[in-house]
Parts: sequence; structure tokens; C-alpha cells
Amino acid sequence: MTASFKPGDKTVFHTHRFPVTVYVLEGAFTLEMEGMAPVTVTQGQAMVEPPHVKMTGYNRSLSESLRVVVFYTSDPDTPFLDPLH
Repeated sequence: MTASFKPGDKTVFHTHRFPVTVYVLEGAFTLEMEGMAPVTVTQGQAMVEPPHVKMTGYNRSLSESLRVVVFYTSDPDTPFLDPLH
């Protein structure tokens, strides 16, 4: 699936049940994971989000859009993410 982020957008604080691979088509994607240093990947780069780690993703740019392709393989009927409140 693809996702687009406007400048300054972020995801909800969440976890995944299975690994997620994010490939950046345009812009820069920053991922903050609990207990780890933030990771930023830019156009043409990919990263793997580990399962069962609390995280949120950002488009830190104030002027540039972000577009990513997300690869997620899981058991049937498994939700893509589990939001944390």
C-alpha cells in the first residue's frame, strides 16, 4: 500500500504485530521507536519497522510532502496497526 504525508504530519502512536517495510518514494520519513534513537530514511531508501515496538512516524519537513510504499505480510485478518492511547 502507499501512504502520503503532508508537511508536519505524523502517524498515531502504535505497534505492529508483524514487521513492516517502508520504502520512501519522495521526501524523508522519520520513525521514533520507544527505547531507540530516531531513524530517518530518504527517497530511495527503505527501513524495517520491528513488531511489538511502540512507535510513531513523521514527515518533519515544513514544506515537502512525503510518499512511501508500505509492505506488510501477516496472517489473514490481522490489523495493520494497533493504536496506543
